[in-house]
Amino acid sequence: MSDLNTAGPVDFKAIFEAAPDAVVVHDLNNCVLFWNQAAEELYGWSAEEIHGRPITRILYLDRNEREEAMTVLKNGGMWQRELRQLDRNGDEYLVLVRQHLQRCVDGLPQAIVSFNTDVTEQRKLADAQERAHHVRSSSILAGGVAHELNNALAPIMLSSAMLRRSVEGEKAQSMVSMIEKCATKGAALIADLLAFERGKGGGNEIIRVTQIKRGILRACEELVGESIKLQVNINEDLWECRGELSEICSVFQYVIQNACEAMPDGGELTIDVQNRLYDENFENLAPEAKAGAYISFVFTDTGTGIAPEALAHVAEPFFTTKAPTQGFGFGLSNTQATIKGHKGFMVIESRCGVGTSVSIFLPADADSALKVDHVEPYRDPKSGEGELVLVADDEMFVRETIKRTLEDRGYQVIAAQDGTEALAIYSSRLQDIDMVVTNIEMPYMDGPALCRALKKLNPEVKILVSSGHKQAERVQAIQSCGVKEFLAKPYTADSLADRVYSILAGESSQPA
Repeated sequence: MSDLNTAGPVDFKAIFEAAPDAVVVHDLNNCVLFWNQAAEELYGWSAEEIHGRPITRILYLDRNEREEAMTVLKNGGMWQRELRQLDRNGDEYLVLVRQHLQRCVDGLPQAIVSFNTDVTEQRKLADAQERAHHVRSSSILAGGVAHELNNALAPIMLSSAMLRRSVEGEKAQSMVSMIEKCATKGAALIADLLAFERGKGGGNEIIRVTQIKRGILRACEELVGESIKLQVNINEDLWECRGELSEICSVFQYVIQNACEAMPDGGELTIDVQNRLYDENFENLAPEAKAGAYISFVFTDTGTGIAPEALAHVAEPFFTTKAPTQGFGFGLSNTQATIKGHKGFMVIESRCGVGTSVSIFLPADADSALKVDHVEPYRDPKSGEGELVLVADDEMFVRETIKRTLEDRGYQVIAAQDGTEALAIYSSRLQDIDMVVTNIEMPYMDGPALCRALKKLNPEVKILVSSGHKQAERVQAIQSCGVKEFLAKPYTADSLADRVYSILAGESSQPA
């Protein structure tokens, strides 16, 4: 006890610096006062860069959440919430934020201390486990119901055949036919229930790239209309897998059909089939995921998307967002059953109004995968190949975020802090610069003026214009000089990289 009494004053700064959580201290004007090493690692900014900056600009906290937090804190409580926050690269994280109010010796509020923990992966895994448990429970229930229905339906199907031979007359025969049709429909429903419970057989035949390619292209020919832009990428050196080809082709048909139905007014459907060699980090993707060699099938549409409350239930039997006349709701549950029977798994990601991505992972045949001496590391198809991009934005954080985002994805980047600097750089390196990314609102020379000047220097220059809010007259001025590509803030790192990639590749894109 004497050792404690003789100890010097507690160094709270050193304690905060050593904390495993991101510790952020800001004053009542929301300016950052302290930022520990864990905060640097989580958000990407150093303490020197962030000191004195508004916390709201960095972490994009909602105004209502800030007001709610201050009310709780001033009443002596601790405010705690899971918030979606962005790091320096624009990547989104789910962060558990716990805030406390620090008071002066006279009791007046002085600063707010936040302990922030990245819970993104834990939440994903917990949600996936909860969905898997729910699906297993539904599977057990479906199996029990199916067995009981089988017992009730079997005598009907057997008796109808005997009844047909014993009755005469067109009306009686018609009634027997109706009984047989209804019983057959019920039997098909029971088969779907049992398939969902057990998973479909899977088979053991070798399935090769030519068969996979044929199955996908045939489904596309039958289902994809002219209003949908289709892109199919299939690795010509695809590994083999084992299973039942007809069942796998049924999966292709259902997923493609669903994607097309989600785009009644047209859109884009991209199908990407590749070899994937995953390490133990892959096991966080889903409860069924195991490290090893897989063939990945990714179907991405730009359709209506799936509401978050429906996404957790889409693979359950009897669940459907379609009209009652369009099916029992077994399409996706049977698709999952087929994949399960092939010892694979499925991941669905969707956003309302943006689209849906269905990723299917099937284990590669061991002999086929072992033939490959070296597997190239996965390269994001939306990455650059050293193209030089000029970025013009007067806001330092935005400018640096864009620069790092594009550099991380394989581009070279030159940054300019306003339009005049950007024009000077472009005129001196006109032959080297492949593309310009600029903001609409900048001092000295704004976006429209910069676009006009760039077009005079090079009518073929590729330009992407971004803005937090589009002003009609400025947008019109930019469009009048031939610039059609816009990207609304805030945007994710992926959406920025996708748009830059598309423009450089010469692909048309819709303004965002």
